[in-house]
Amino acid sequence: MSTRRISPGLTDGLCSLAESQLQMQTARSAALDGGALSVMAVDAAIATITIGIGGTHHFWIVALALLGLSLLLAVGALRLPGAEQTGPSVAGLHDARDTQDDSGLEDLLFEGLAEDVRTNQQALARIAPLFNGALAFLMLAIVIELVGRLQ
Repeated sequence: MSTRRISPGLTDGLCSLAESQLQMQTARSAALDGGALSVMAVDAAIATITIGIGGTHHFWIVALALLGLSLLLAVGALRLPGAEQTGPSVAGLHDARDTQDDSGLEDLLFEGLAEDVRTNQQALARIAPLFNGALAFLMLAIVIELVGRLQ
């Protein structure tokens, strides 16, 4: 971490940028969670239809296996922590004002925002591949089931 001071004007701009990034990360995390829940619901619906209708082809077994993989990946995406860091504690900054001057508080605020942006980037980087895999297996299961129905 750099010990070089950042000018107050630049700090304000960087803090504003970090706040915007935290908002976008939080929204993306919520969208991934909602998407994972949707994939799970569609997995369950298609599995119910596939089992209920059955069929003479053996593709339905492959489709159910892919739906199971999709469901597992979607559950995995939901179990991982999302973009939960939304900035430094206001209470912590309030308490730090007794020991820090304004520039010190500004530094604490900026460092907290920067750290939370990095933490959220890492969390989203772990969740996105699981969600993408769940969606890909769901689509593949649908295609395989449709191909089996056409035969």
